[in-house]
Amino acid sequence: MRPPIFIVGPHRSGSTLWHNLIAMCPGIMRLTDPRFLSDWKHKDFRYFLKTQAGDLASDKNVDKMVELCFARKELPGLAGTFWRFKNIRAADDPGLKREISRRIKQSDRSLGAIARIFVEEITRFSGCQRACVKFPVDVGHIGALLKWFPYCRIMHITRDPRALAMSKTNDPSGTAIKVLQHPRLAWLIRKLSVWSAIMQYRWMARVHCRFRHLGNYKLFRYEDLLAEPEKTLRELCAFIDVEFTSDLLHPEAGVHLHQPSSLTGKQKKAFDPSAALRWQHVIPTVDKWVITGLTKRAMKIMEYDPNTHPIFRPNGRSSPSLFDESGVKDAAFVENIGNTGRSISR
Repeated sequence: MRPPIFIVGPHRSGSTLWHNLIAMCPGIMRLTDPRFLSDWKHKDFRYFLKTQAGDLASDKNVDKMVELCFARKELPGLAGTFWRFKNIRAADDPGLKREISRRIKQSDRSLGAIARIFVEEITRFSGCQRACVKFPVDVGHIGALLKWFPYCRIMHITRDPRALAMSKTNDPSGTAIKVLQHPRLAWLIRKLSVWSAIMQYRWMARVHCRFRHLGNYKLFRYEDLLAEPEKTLRELCAFIDVEFTSDLLHPEAGVHLHQPSSLTGKQKKAFDPSAALRWQHVIPTVDKWVITGLTKRAMKIMEYDPNTHPIFRPNGRSSPSLFDESGVKDAAFVENIGNTGRSISR
């Protein structure tokens, strides 16, 4: 069994597209986010173990836990797509459950061991040699992944912070639901989602600084994939040690579903450079200034300059770089932007 590939990154950053592309490579099993770990807002597998499984020191409770995992029930902590086992025929094989139970009983029965056994055995019983898992969405768990799977490959995916913010303000599975539930707070909810995107992007830059020296970790940008797909995919294939083929340049030929755009509602399967630019048509001017000002240092760390990136060339855009030689503008610039936004909001 070859070490797995993990895709980590923020919500609405194109993870489904990256996931689908890698799954087009022979012998790779596509597994969605099992939420063995998650942030404080979600009930993850740890919550399931605490509330449903019982003490795993007992072999009987191990068998019970495995049965519940394959029951396809919306149990707290097992609400993710992974636990519905859609299109995974091996999940109906009684031998898979027996083997998972056997291996867990022979392990230290820790969360990491359970995660490793589930991923490896589902992949093996599906006739594949390697798994590609969107696990977890939160980049804060990279350290745990490296501890559980020391030889894995970790793809940290990212996107222009302004695009992330606009996508989140229109997210049909998140912000849009909250707006419908609390229509009088719509403006506040959307502004909070913008600030959340800003803080998340700055934090992701710090995470990148922590792990970028590792050989099995690499940052990939959504804009690179859409602007220069062949170059980016060759880099990806070299990183995960698979052969590049021209088939990867045609994701529309894949069999997997694609996430609909939060701005158009359409599902684009082929590479669409305009998808990286749609945020420009919906972003308020003040929001653009604020996000740009507060994330410019993080963008530099992520080696992303929106004024020189190839994705903007078809529009004929050319303007000075956001960054001066030190990578930081005058702090008063950011403060003035914030004051402008507060004045307008009043």
